[in-house]
Amino acid sequence: MKPRILVTSPYPQFTELVMRVSREKKLKVTIIEGVLEDAARRVCEEVEKADYEVVVSRGGTAAAIRKVVDIPVVTAEFNDFDLLRALWEAKKQGGKIAYLNSAYRDAYEFEDLMDILGVEVKQYVYRNSVEFNQQIKKAFADNAQVVVSGAEWGQKLANSVGMKGVIIYSSHRTVSQALERAEEVISIRRRDKEYSRRLSTMIQAVGEGVVCIDALGKVLLVNENAENLLGIKCSEVIGKTAAEVNKSFTNLLNLPQGSGQRCSINGMDLVVNRVAVADRKRYFGEVFTMQKVSQLQQLEQKIRKEMHRKGLVARFKFEDIVTQEKLVRDLIEKAKNFAQVDSTVLIIGESGSGKELFAQSIHQASARANGPFVAINCAALPKELLESELFGYEEGAFTGARKGGKPGLFELAHNGTIFLDEIGSISMELQARLLRVLQEREVMRIGGDSVIPVNVRCIAATNENLQQAVKEGNFRHDLYFRLNVLKLTLPPLRKRPKDIPLLAGHFLKIFNQRFGKHVKGVPGDLLAWMNGYSWPGNVRELENFIERMVIMASSRVLDEKWIRQLIAEADEGMIQNDRWVEDRIGVRIGTLEDMERQLIAAVNERVGGNRSDLAKLLGISRTTLWKKLNRNDFD
Repeated sequence: MKPRILVTSPYPQFTELVMRVSREKKLKVTIIEGVLEDAARRVCEEVEKADYEVVVSRGGTAAAIRKVVDIPVVTAEFNDFDLLRALWEAKKQGGKIAYLNSAYRDAYEFEDLMDILGVEVKQYVYRNSVEFNQQIKKAFADNAQVVVSGAEWGQKLANSVGMKGVIIYSSHRTVSQALERAEEVISIRRRDKEYSRRLSTMIQAVGEGVVCIDALGKVLLVNENAENLLGIKCSEVIGKTAAEVNKSFTNLLNLPQGSGQRCSINGMDLVVNRVAVADRKRYFGEVFTMQKVSQLQQLEQKIRKEMHRKGLVARFKFEDIVTQEKLVRDLIEKAKNFAQVDSTVLIIGESGSGKELFAQSIHQASARANGPFVAINCAALPKELLESELFGYEEGAFTGARKGGKPGLFELAHNGTIFLDEIGSISMELQARLLRVLQEREVMRIGGDSVIPVNVRCIAATNENLQQAVKEGNFRHDLYFRLNVLKLTLPPLRKRPKDIPLLAGHFLKIFNQRFGKHVKGVPGDLLAWMNGYSWPGNVRELENFIERMVIMASSRVLDEKWIRQLIAEADEGMIQNDRWVEDRIGVRIGTLEDMERQLIAAVNERVGGNRSDLAKLLGISRTTLWKKLNRNDFD
């Protein structure tokens, strides 16, 4: 887009010069010949008809134009050499010289110049056309013979009263520089307009109502949402004070500074934030943001749905715990009592025994049920990463830190519950930070210098003996006592024999539905093996076992070969698990005599062939052992 420039010309030669320079610069300009108020009036009319971006004018005419238009006015002032050249020409005319100077241009001191020129020069100042005429007459009364001015009009007036007139002609360079400045002004204004357009577009996109006022209390900006809430129009209130707008706007400005101010405007219940904008030395104004309470409630619901999508929500309740064992039912009753308070809970149990299931159930039954449930396995992350995950970090805290920083899990769990699984695996350094969070209910991000208060209920879980870890110096005793306020000890699946077939049927139903299968049930011989199996992985292992069984089944009944393979894989996995090798032995299903032979052989291998230790472990006499060994052909 080419610049749209309007130029005023005080004399024909100036018009010709502007046309020549604009052609050289390949600029399209519109020229109006005239000076002072007459030129200002014609410029105003032209600006109303077309979208001009800048006006180029001289001296008093430029000042007059600025009063009637709101676009920039660039002055094309003559320079000192132009003035000196005009004065030299006036000297040639002979007699005393009157120099007519605009009040908006710097005054000249002619004492030294008069010595050089050898003629008297007197300055006459004017502000408008009326004063211009008056000063011409005054110069005549002062016996001036020549009038020097910047317009052809001055020359004509001087001639009309019997004086000679000389025009101060602008040079090619002066006009060229003025047009260059005009182009620069247009470029800057276009950038500013684009910036303002983008800023306005962004503010319009804000879901809240936004109002900005300056230091004098005048409205700078109002977005569309604020227009609707306050019953005003941006075009009608910009530049006005609150008292000049309406009562609703006045009520807004009467609110105290701060966030979350509740008020009623136009029958709507609003939450308003009022923030002063200032630096250390200067107050710039204030920004108001406002939103309907109903919108905030909808936003809260949306956030909860998003939390659910991200997994920051508990999925299980006590009703989801499948059991018919009295021991587990008593634990559920105990956990329900724990849910009624905010004290820290320590859940102890082997891996896969349902620690997180109980943690989620406690959260769901508590007053924090509508808040987030944040779970983390402390053993799954290295120390450095675990620290940043738990406590968060500020921007630039370390190499690779996310721009803007990142909130930690304790912040995400605010007003909810955090579940720290395998708590015994965290380092002593992190134990100290965790203890402070639990005691003070506040966190400090990595690289941060301020504390963030958090309202979080902590549930910790472990499959280790924390008391032993405390004795060995691997776990802080003060943190242990802070965690061990309320305690649940979950039994392993092998101590819940009644629940094995119940859980198997429960998982069978789930996986039949998931995979579109119709497996009738767990075969009797497989169920018998399951009841005798030690389930080192507890309920999780049983769940995985039933999933494999359903996948492998090609009909409603599981084939014998798949049963044998399932058992073999389970036995192999148990034997390879060092934790269970010490006190568990796998036995394939067979006749009683065959299983007895497997048992004796396995225990014999465990004791290294020592017959006394073998008899002691089996709980039989050496004579009975000798008979069994002979019957089973042991070496």
